[in-house]
Amino acid sequence: MLIPHDTTILVADGGHMQVLRNRGTDAMPELELLHEQAMKNPPNRAMGTEAPGRSFGSAVPKRSAYAGADYHQRREDRFGHEALQAVASLDRQDTPLIVIAPPRMLGMLRGDLNAKMQSHILAEIARDFAQRDAADILELLRSHQI
Repeated sequence: MLIPHDTTILVADGGHMQVLRNRGTDAMPELELLHEQAMKNPPNRAMGTEAPGRSFGSAVPKRSAYAGADYHQRREDRFGHEALQAVASLDRQDTPLIVIAPPRMLGMLRGDLNAKMQSHILAEIARDFAQRDAADILELLRSHQI
């Protein structure tokens, strides 16, 4: 895959993100780290301390429990939204964009993209590369087929 000069690359998962740009040429890309952020996200059992609520049937003597809230997943989703805000705050909305994220995060990011950023997307890659360095990310991009 050719990576145009000045392309923004967002690599994110539920707790780590990197915003990179290609400062090299299309054929000889060179990735530069613009922003990196990590978040500590404890497991759901450490955040939710109360048992889920109970429901009582009005017509029959039946009880059931509500589903417990997944606070861990909520924090991961919020972090994905913050990753998109980081790209927007760097004034990178008008440049070509490549998004690399695990499948669930990629789906969440698609829903949060504004129309301007969505029109600049070159590729969406469903891989978990947020913990990798720029050399590994560049190798993934070179081997990716559009």
